[in-house]
Amino acid sequence: MAVCALATVALVGAAGWLAWNTRQTDDGARVEVAEKLQLLNELGARWDLAIAGAKVDPVLARQADANLVPSIRRALSELQGLAATTGSAALAASLPGLASAIEDRIAAGASISRMADSLGAALSAARAAAEAEAGAPAGPAGAGFGPQEVAAAELLAFWGDAGSNRQPRVEAALARLPGTSAMLEPARAVVAGKPGLESTIGRFALSPAGPRLGAMTTAFSAEVQGTIERQQLYRTYLLFYSAALLVLLAWIASRLVASYRVIARINGALQAANENLEHKVASRTRELTEALAHLKESEAQLIQSEKMSSLGQMVAGIAHEINTPIAYVKNSLGSVDGRLAAMTRLAGECEKLLAMLDAGDTPDAMLDLQLAELSSAARALGGATAVGELGSLVKDGLYGVDQIGQIVNHLRDFSRLDRGNVQRFDIHQCIDSTLQLARHLLKAVRIEKRFATDGHLLGSPSQVNQVLLNLVTNAAQAIGPAGGTLTLATSGDARELVLDVVDTGGGIPTDVLPKIFDPFFTTKAVGQGTGLGLSICYKIVAQHGGRIEVKSRPGLGTTFRIHLPRAGAPAPEGTDASAQGPAGEATGATAP
Repeated sequence: MAVCALATVALVGAAGWLAWNTRQTDDGARVEVAEKLQLLNELGARWDLAIAGAKVDPVLARQADANLVPSIRRALSELQGLAATTGSAALAASLPGLASAIEDRIAAGASISRMADSLGAALSAARAAAEAEAGAPAGPAGAGFGPQEVAAAELLAFWGDAGSNRQPRVEAALARLPGTSAMLEPARAVVAGKPGLESTIGRFALSPAGPRLGAMTTAFSAEVQGTIERQQLYRTYLLFYSAALLVLLAWIASRLVASYRVIARINGALQAANENLEHKVASRTRELTEALAHLKESEAQLIQSEKMSSLGQMVAGIAHEINTPIAYVKNSLGSVDGRLAAMTRLAGECEKLLAMLDAGDTPDAMLDLQLAELSSAARALGGATAVGELGSLVKDGLYGVDQIGQIVNHLRDFSRLDRGNVQRFDIHQCIDSTLQLARHLLKAVRIEKRFATDGHLLGSPSQVNQVLLNLVTNAAQAIGPAGGTLTLATSGDARELVLDVVDTGGGIPTDVLPKIFDPFFTTKAVGQGTGLGLSICYKIVAQHGGRIEVKSRPGLGTTFRIHLPRAGAPAPEGTDASAQGPAGEATGATAP
């Protein structure tokens, strides 16, 4: 099948390639190119004539700079645009050299214009000075004329001569002039500047712009002719190729008819096989459904095992924390028990004294004796400070009992069975409760709480407690015995609460960070972790309609950011609204 597909692509590609090579070219653009080339030739010829006559009439050079040069540049720019449109290789190869030669020629023309203007002005000034000094208009050289008139005539002859043969004669005529003659300076400027002007005009005439333009015109014409001939050749190829394809298509059609008959027979067999396959698929589906149910049950057991493992570690720490308040109670009750006998004696002596006083006829000697016994019992109890000491002992015992009660209440919050109950709760209280229960893990950790928003949410507080306990436990283990800081900060708005759990531990390696929420992934040693703690956190946060993010830099610590909607998770699509709790939260949800 792949071979047939490749063959089809190759045949279609070949046909497309032939059709592409026979496509109609842009004749309009080529005609414009020919017109621009002809225009450049005409402008160049007019330019040559203007520059050639610049020595006689400098106005011609100025007019060429003002009129012909802009036209030449515009035509060259348009030709460059047409070269890009037509994709002509001849134009692309020749245009840069032609443009450079034209720019050189423009610079030479401008130089000729300036030199012609300067020398023409000097020539006029010399003639005017000669006429002024001779007292009459200068005429042709001859006898009877003054030196100024002779010098002026020689200067005019020198200016009109194409070569430099008359230069010695004009220099001799200028040498006969008085040193104060106003004609000397402009005349000498003409004599000195004319060779440079003629040299520049010669270089202008020999510029390669003309030959390059002619060569480019010839190359473009040859290119156009070659393109036309090549298109005609490809049209012939395409005609024969199309005929071959028609023959091939006829053969393929005959093979398809034969294949259709075979496929019809195979389809009958497949229909019978499909009926048998449906029964097998139904049976396999039942097996997969049972396996999926078993997998979910196993997952729930593993998650519960992780929770119990965390709870067991927490209870072991709590047992240690309970020892201190129990010691308060034991010591207080022991001290009170040690003074019960003295208190009993004091009470008995008091009753005897009261009885004697009530009788009214008791001798004074007996009263004095009873008072002495009462004083002895009071001294044995400890005197007047005994009651205060006993009160302090009772307060110490009550404080220890209160501490035990708080720990038991926090523990009951984590171990209660109503984990699916959805209610309004304060996450700040959950944080305080979690820190209290995990206090044995945080002895080397400095706790910072930054609550910048109202902590009330709708959800399952016991599930949120589980998330907090897992994150605080991981942070404490990351910080280690060397000590560090654990920061719990809340922020947010009316719709969302954000909780940041930031530790200054060793951080998470970059290659490990993308895997930390995967079930069963752990970096702990075998037997020290199940790899489900963060997976459970991720699942609980998702069930509450939130998300959990993590940022970590090795050696600088880790930040877990939890986003929780204040209104709880939205109701799943298709869920009966009557089966939902407040804000659409499922009332029967259980912790993962």
